[in-house]
Amino acid sequence: MPIISRKRKLMEEICEAAFIDIINSPTQADIIFDNAIDDVLTISTYRLSVPRLFVPKSDDWFRRILPNYSDHYFKKFMRVSRKDFTLILRMIENSNVFKSNSRQQLKVDQQLAITFHKLGHDGTGSGVSTTAALFGVGGGGTILKVVTRVLKAILELEKDWIRWPDETERLEIARNMVDQLPNCIGYIDGSHINLEEAPLDDPESYFTRKQRYAIQLQAVCDNNKMIRSIFVGYPGSVHDARVFDNSEIGKNPEKFLDRGQWIAGDSAYKNTDYMITPFKNNASTGTTAERRRFNKYFSGFRVKIECCFGIIKETFGSLKELRIRVDRSNGHTLACSWIRGCIILYNILKDSFTESEEINIEVDDDAQEGNHDQGDDYKRNALFQFVNGKLNMM
Repeated sequence: MPIISRKRKLMEEICEAAFIDIINSPTQADIIFDNAIDDVLTISTYRLSVPRLFVPKSDDWFRRILPNYSDHYFKKFMRVSRKDFTLILRMIENSNVFKSNSRQQLKVDQQLAITFHKLGHDGTGSGVSTTAALFGVGGGGTILKVVTRVLKAILELEKDWIRWPDETERLEIARNMVDQLPNCIGYIDGSHINLEEAPLDDPESYFTRKQRYAIQLQAVCDNNKMIRSIFVGYPGSVHDARVFDNSEIGKNPEKFLDRGQWIAGDSAYKNTDYMITPFKNNASTGTTAERRRFNKYFSGFRVKIECCFGIIKETFGSLKELRIRVDRSNGHTLACSWIRGCIILYNILKDSFTESEEINIEVDDDAQEGNHDQGDDYKRNALFQFVNGKLNMM
């Protein structure tokens, strides 16, 4: 429910009182009405119904203290190194979003620092009042305007940094995978971006099987953990397979993959000519031991997309629980832009992540319960023969 200001309440009370007076003294209606109009107009000229308390602001922490932090502490607050911060600054500082003539903006480096701080922290550490006090800016709409502006500049880089491999690059990827997973181009999975609070519109559709409100993120990465495709925005209750079916790569796989090429998914997806998944419990190919061995080998590669999700959420902690009020107007769009922006930054900075920042994830792709796999088993059976032949030789 929207909050009604004290000024508006006072104006409504004046109107209600005038209405009652007119009923009780109809002969004085004109005078009562004119007096009420004068009172409402007088109140409307005041910006505030009560005096605003002065809140001292200072950007000393950003301008004087942060530059003197060690590299370790700089990264702790900004979530990126000084070198990477400067790299992103150079990439976005000339964007037209920072050239508005209507109102003076904060300097671009301060806007970027505020955004990194918001993207990189979750919980109360990323609250508006905390961020505003830290950077010496207004705690009203300033923070939201800054983050929205910087995200818009980052999203301008999306076509350069999230690119599906063209035909030539796909052939190169296939050649590199020939002795591992022949003709595999990438690994796909979905991830829930949890929301701190229930969306205002249709909250039930965002409620996941893990009892959280969330937005669905689908991503495909290559063998080097570079994100090659993202599809963001479906409510959390929607199954991964349905999200895929409604994505561009799901609807038109032939535009993304040449004949014989495929992507690897987990058991949530259907096994098709363009997607290979692990065996389920009721599969009949080979023996149970051979299927388990295949699934374990298969998951050793497919886990890379889950590693990507882990690194992204550890670096940009806000994605662990997004503090955005999601609605049909602007909230959902902002949430999707927030997610996309974090993934663009991940791709740009990917080579800067050290081994200590890699997330170790164990994936259990052992035989899964479920209906018999639908689709073309020919390609998976061929891969099964290849993998078991390779493992038998080891």
